Amino acid sequence: MSNELHVTSLIVQVHPEKMAEVRQQIMAIKNAELSANNDVKLVVVLEGTSQRSLMDDISTINGIPGVLTATMVYHQSEDLEEGEV
Repeated sequence: MSNELHVTSLIVQVHPEKMAEVRQQIMAIKNAELSANNDVKLVVVLEGTSQRSLMDDISTINGIPGVLTATMVYHQSEDLEEGEV
């Protein structure tokens, strides 16, 4: 039996005055990691066991007040052997 690991990265554009709140909410998402940011953009890396779970996380990020856009720029999927994570 194998599992899948999906990794995607996003560019998230944010209203500058909402950056602190947006960063805090993204960091609260279990599978999200902030890689880089400036005053108006964040790079977010998401990991999940399915493409659907990543799409749900992207929808959550898009729904955060202050987020202008969350655009996927990279996606990778691989099969893992049982026990790998």
